[in-house]
Amino acid sequence: MMEDTKGKITYTNNITVEDYNALRESVDWILVAKKRAAIALGNTFYLCVAMSGEKPVGMVRVVSDGGYTYFITDVIVRPEFHGQHIGTELISRALDYIQKDVMEGETVMISLMSAFERETFYQRFGFHKRPFENHGSGMSVWVSRDAEGNVTKY
Repeated sequence: MMEDTKGKITYTNNITVEDYNALRESVDWILVAKKRAAIALGNTFYLCVAMSGEKPVGMVRVVSDGGYTYFITDVIVRPEFHGQHIGTELISRALDYIQKDVMEGETVMISLMSAFERETFYQRFGFHKRPFENHGSGMSVWVSRDAEGNVTKY
C-alpha cells in the first residue's frame, strides 16, 4: 500500500525512543541505545517533531549549555517525505525558539553539523560553511565499545 505523503503535517514537541530510532533508521543513521536515547531526548532544550497522522516523519533537536551555545542536531526527514518543506519548517521553528531565548544585548552561537552535501540547505538560514573567516572545520568522532570491551573510533 502506498502511503499518502502529501497529507497534512502537524508538529508536536515529543517523541518516543522507538520512534526516534525509527526516524534515524529511515535515513541510515546509527541507532542509539535506548538508555542513551532517553537521556538525550530528556536533556533536549527544544524538540520539534513533524507528524503525518500518528507517524513521526521528521524532527529536529536543539541542545544548549544554558549560556550562549546552541547546537542543532538530529535534523531528520523520512526520505518519502522529502520535497514537502518539512525540513525548512523544522529548522525555522528551531531558530525561532532559539531567537526568542536571546535577550537584548546578548549574542549567542548556533552550531550544527550538516549531513553530507546538505550544506546549501543550511546556508539559506544564514549558516556559514566551515572553514569560514577565522572559524576552522567542524569535526566529529563516533566512539563504540563492543561486548569484549574493545573501543572503536570512526
